[in-house]
Amino acid sequence: MKRIVSAFSLLVLLTAPAVLAQGNKPRVAVLEFKNKASHYTWTWYEAGRGAQDMLVTELVKSGKYRVIEREQLAAIMQEKGLSLSGDIDPRTAVKFGKMLGVEYLIAGAVTQLGTTDRGASVPGGLLRGLPSVNVRSQKAEAAVDARAFSTSTGEIVWADTAKDESSDASVFVAGAGGGASDHGKVDKILRPVVQKLASSFAKADLKSSGMGGHGDASGIVGKIANVEGGTLYLNAGSEGGVKEGDEFTVYRVGKQIKDPDTGEVLGADEVKVGRVKVTAVKGARLSTATAVSGSGFKAGDTLKN
Repeated sequence: MKRIVSAFSLLVLLTAPAVLAQGNKPRVAVLEFKNKASHYTWTWYEAGRGAQDMLVTELVKSGKYRVIEREQLAAIMQEKGLSLSGDIDPRTAVKFGKMLGVEYLIAGAVTQLGTTDRGASVPGGLLRGLPSVNVRSQKAEAAVDARAFSTSTGEIVWADTAKDESSDASVFVAGAGGGASDHGKVDKILRPVVQKLASSFAKADLKSSGMGGHGDASGIVGKIANVEGGTLYLNAGSEGGVKEGDEFTVYRVGKQIKDPDTGEVLGADEVKVGRVKVTAVKGARLSTATAVSGSGFKAGDTLKN
């Protein structure tokens, strides 16, 4: 029995930090980037969608965020009848962020994407019988502007621009020769640009402001998403370390207190509604619960440890 208890204790010690770390990760959504590159339409290349996919990949690889995959984001937006990319204002960021259940929205645009061709040639025999010479080069350039919005305040919490370029060349003498010619240069030039943006975003060190799960430093676990009879549906599940049998105190947010100069939400009155117990974990961000004490629970009520 002691060995079983010891093994269980070891398992808890090993897994608890991972659960807590997961709970503290900000939840982020990356919108499709607009293509604002002038002079180059690139109709055959979806640069904005490509930049979106690349940034999602880089943020996931960093291990610091919980990121909605593009396909999942598209499905959610379609279900809610949303259409958004590129340019958004703070008010829209707050509205869409709440509907998507994320703390930060990243939007931006591909502002430069194109190639410049250069070349020179000397016909054969022009200079006392010398063979023909043909020199060609091509330079690819890309630039992306991006910014992140807090869905709590609408504030732009990070913004940056990244650029990169690459080139190749070829030389032919009397029709013979060669050189580097990379037809996949658009992908290769765009990816390092996005990697620079991901690195810059990581340095902003944005924190989870709540809704991060069982171990969130703010103490906020989630919210009641729906009430049907005696069953309460919570927007927190396995992703946030919520387990069957967990109990949380429920609060209702009252009047918001705003800064009279900036309009920033400074806080709000809270009223204790009661206490609930998780009866089943249904998914990554879905659980059911029943009341332990209190009554009159409503969608939007906040769960705290």
